[in-house]
Amino acid sequence: MSSAEEPLTAGRDGLLSLLRNGQLPSRGAKAPQRERYQRIVAAAMELASEGGYDAVQMRAIADRAGVALGTVYRYFPSKNHMLVMGLLMVFEGMRSRFEDVAIPGDTPSERILFVLRKNTEVLEKDRPRYEALVRAFMFADASASAELDAFGALMTEMFAKTIGVEHISDDQLNAIRVIGDVWMSSLVSWVAGRISVEEVMAHLGLAVRLVFRRLGG
Repeated sequence: MSSAEEPLTAGRDGLLSLLRNGQLPSRGAKAPQRERYQRIVAAAMELASEGGYDAVQMRAIADRAGVALGTVYRYFPSKNHMLVMGLLMVFEGMRSRFEDVAIPGDTPSERILFVLRKNTEVLEKDRPRYEALVRAFMFADASASAELDAFGALMTEMFAKTIGVEHISDDQLNAIRVIGDVWMSSLVSWVAGRISVEEVMAHLGLAVRLVFRRLGG
C-alpha cells in the first residue's frame, strides 16, 4: 500500500488544512486517488439520505462509488469513520457560510444563537442523512480520532469567529466548548426522537445565555 493510500492519521490542524485545500486523502495523493476518495464519501452521504444510518454499508458504498470494496477499506476502516468524515465536511461547509459575512447580533450570545439556528435548521432538510451522521459521531472509535479532533477544532474556530474575537481567552474557550458539547448532546436527543429542532434551539438558547452571562452577554 502506498503512503497516499494509507488510512488518514493527520492531526486536527493537518486534516482541516487538507480538507480546505482539496488535498484529501493526503498531500501526496494523485488526482485519481482524490477523486476516488471524494466519490466514496459522496456515495456514503447519498445512501444516508436514501435510507439513513442502516443503509450505509461498505459493500453498497463500493458499488455506488464504482470502486473495489478493498479500496473503501483502505481509506475508511468502518462506516462510522467514513460518516464522521462526512460530518466534518458538512460542518466545514457551515463554517464557511459565515466566514466573510457580518453576523447579526449585539452580544456574543445573540450572534452564537443566530449561527446555531441557521445551522440547526439545515438538519430538517435531510433528516435521514443528518441522523446518520450524528449516530456515527456517537459510535465512532479511536480509528476516527483525527476526524473527531478536527471536528472539535472546527467548532471552536466557528464559534470564536461568531463572537468576534481573534484571540480567545481561557474563559471564552471554555464557554465555546460547553456550547459545542450542548449542541451535540441536543442533536443526539434529536436523533433519538426525544426532542424536536425547535426544542433543540430552546435548549441551546438557555445554555448560551447561562454560559455567556458571566462573560458580559
